[in-house]
Amino acid sequence: MNIARMRQSARLLHLPVPETEAFQAALIELVRRAADIIPDAPASLYLRPTLIGTDPVIGKAATPSANALLYILASPVGDYFKTGAPMKLLVETEHARCAPHMGRIKCGGNYASALAWVLKAKEEHGANQVLFCPNGDVQETAASNFALINGNEIITKPLTSEFLHGVTRDSVLTIANDLGYTISERNFTVAELKAAVEQGAEAILTGTAAVISPVTSFVIDGKEIPVASTERGTAIRKAVTDIQFGLAEDKYDWLVRV
Repeated sequence: MNIARMRQSARLLHLPVPETEAFQAALIELVRRAADIIPDAPASLYLRPTLIGTDPVIGKAATPSANALLYILASPVGDYFKTGAPMKLLVETEHARCAPHMGRIKCGGNYASALAWVLKAKEEHGANQVLFCPNGDVQETAASNFALINGNEIITKPLTSEFLHGVTRDSVLTIANDLGYTISERNFTVAELKAAVEQGAEAILTGTAAVISPVTSFVIDGKEIPVASTERGTAIRKAVTDIQFGLAEDKYDWLVRV
């Protein structure tokens, strides 16, 4: 799914599209070569494939590149998830994370366009991240997908061009469904989010590195609203990481075996 998303991003950016088989073979070979430096769980080897246009023409700012370089970065990383660590989100309703038609594209420019609001939120509110909700439409943070856990219902925005189609998001929803949650992929507003949190709902961020980061509070209209619990989100995270670490059956055929 990660390779499919890279290929989709390449098409939407008008870059040459990497071949799936060659891409996967390169990933596997890199992990093979890095085997001796892969740390023990819960640390991991973080993989970051990157695709850049390489046509040596200054005027390419106005035309697509016919050639591109695909390279893969690999780095040992520690455990991104720290139980009990605060995750305060500032709810931003005036600005979007990036241009709406670019949201589903995995590219550095989308992250860069959100930085100004993230830095402002840290400075003014001590927030860890910004939850972008243009015109009150709850979407995602600068670097992660977002979901609301309201009792046994998980609510998250449906797949549109406005936000990133996270592979971890998909994994979490798949496992949560098997755990008995009702999955509601629908639009929802800041007003609904605020009311649910005030009545005891949980909220989570999903992404490659942390898998799931439970949200501990929101800043909405200048007021901080605490989240009552992180229990459900933490349990779903464990269900995902148990598969990743070989502690639970991989009945979804997600793991690559070589």
